This record gives sequence, C-alpha cells and structure tokens, in this order.
Amino acid sequence: ESTPAARRPLPSQAPQDKEERRLIRDACMAVVATAGWAAALAYPAASLLALANGANDICNSVGTAVGAGALTMRQALVLGCIAEAIGAVTIGPFVAQSIASGQIHVAAFAGSPRTFVLLMLSSLLGAGISTLLATLYGAPISATHGIVSGIVTVALLSGTHGALDLGGIGFTPLRW
Repeated sequence: ESTPAARRPLPSQAPQDKEERRLIRDACMAVVATAGWAAALAYPAASLLALANGANDICNSVGTAVGAGALTMRQALVLGCIAEAIGAVTIGPFVAQSIASGQIHVAAFAGSPRTFVLLMLSSLLGAGISTLLATLYGAPISATHGIVSGIVTVALLSGTHGALDLGGIGFTPLRW
C-alpha cells in the first residue's frame, strides 16, 4: 500500500534511494503535467536572468581592462562571451545542482504543483529583474544570491509545510 506523498518523510539531502528519487520524479512530472502554461512564462524569465547575469559578469570581469585601455570594447565582449560559455559548460551544472539540491524539498509541493511553479517563476523573475537593474545602475549584486534568496523567501511565503531544507540553507553560504 502506497502512502500519500504529503505523509511521506521529506528527504533531507539529495535523494539517496529509489523511493526518494521516485517521489521527486513524480512531483516534477506533476508540475509538468499541470502547469504547462508556465513554460510560456518560464523561458523568457530564465532568459532574462541569463542575460542579466551575463551582463553583470562581463562588467565585473573585463570592465577594468576596458577602462584602463588594455582591451577594446569589442575584444572584451568576445573574450567575455568565450569565458562565460566555458564557465557555463564546465562548472554551470555544479552551481545549478548546488542551488537546486539544498534550498527546498521539492516533494513538499507534490500536492500543489502550481504553487511550486509559481515559486520558481517568481524567483526567476525577481532575480532577473533585480540583477538587471543593479547592473544597469552599477550596483554590486550576485544573481546566485538573488535566486537562492528568492527561492527561500517565496517558499516561506507559500505556507507549504516542510518546504524549506533548513540544513541545506545553512550549508549554502559555506559552498560560496
């Protein structure tokens, strides 16, 4: 006899056994099945965050070299694009895993996939808009900190019992 997802214990870390992996897979499939409308909004929101983060990283990486005259704007953009692409391909998956596996319990949203979708969409939009605005105004910002704090804040405001992985959240700053 299977136990409803809402009564199952939540995984405290990355899934270790088949049951935990199945529970997370089922929760993700429920999100995809019931919230297809969100894809139309999620792609532009993720693109906004990627654009804002890339712009911020380029400014931080080569701004001084351009300002000092060591690189032209064109050289800086070409080198920056190459470095961003290499960084995204080589360490991007590790950063994504770090963010995804230690902030919230996905299984807590198995009974309310729309809440989970809105949580992620709100976090993407909030991090993208704040990173873009901070970059435009020259303020220091971290898109990673923005997305993590957005996920934590919206999870708290969702009222979903057991949504936050407090151990993972406490460990996140040590990874940075």
